[in-house]
Amino acid sequence: MEKYRIRFCKEGRAKYISHLDLLKVFTRCGRRIDLDLEYSQGFNPHAEIVFSAPLPLGMTSEAEYVDLQLAHETDPDKLLELLKRSLPSGIVPLKIRKLEPGEGSVMKPVRFARYRLEARTGENITPEIFFDSVKRCLDSNEPVMTAKKSKSGTKVVDIRPMIVSFGTDFKVVEGNNVSFEAVLAAGNEVNLRPEVAFKGIVDKLSGTDPSKTPEDAAPGETDDSFLCELLTARKMEFLDFEQKPLW
Repeated sequence: MEKYRIRFCKEGRAKYISHLDLLKVFTRCGRRIDLDLEYSQGFNPHAEIVFSAPLPLGMTSEAEYVDLQLAHETDPDKLLELLKRSLPSGIVPLKIRKLEPGEGSVMKPVRFARYRLEARTGENITPEIFFDSVKRCLDSNEPVMTAKKSKSGTKVVDIRPMIVSFGTDFKVVEGNNVSFEAVLAAGNEVNLRPEVAFKGIVDKLSGTDPSKTPEDAAPGETDDSFLCELLTARKMEFLDFEQKPLW
């Protein structure tokens, strides 16, 4: 029994493949290339395939991971080439390594994730003013309250401690479109999705009450000058507790 870890991209139309369907994709691919996958025991056996934390539907990524458990040792480079030729468009294996005995899950050392976001600022605010406003907001270390979903339901929480950085490597792409990077909490214990961080910051800048839906807000209760739309988010890499990139 041998385990191999593959890092892969998820992009293009593949960003709409759900986490559960991704398991089916790799299982079918394994059968197609006659991969000697190990299967669980019991009434409903399944391939021993384990992924990193689920990626939100519609988000692209350069840092997805899958652990494959095989019955016998194989050549990692040949396996990588087989997967590159056999996986559907948008799922691109980048590299592979054999795991050492007893090595833990890929998420065990993960504490943060780095993202690249693209957004469009409102008509009444320039990209530069938006960037300066975000910087002042975070530099103040004041609470950034927003509605955050969890297994126990939706609660309004302070997400400021979960934001390491937001708005670094800021660039104007075209017109009012901007791109920038963010480093946010990620992992098994604490996780902040980029769209939640974005909404929390924009709500704070616009004076929106995070406990209210847009239908609840009274006329004039929000400042439209800070409205900004998130267009895309792409996960670039996972980081460990020292903020060093994962393999």
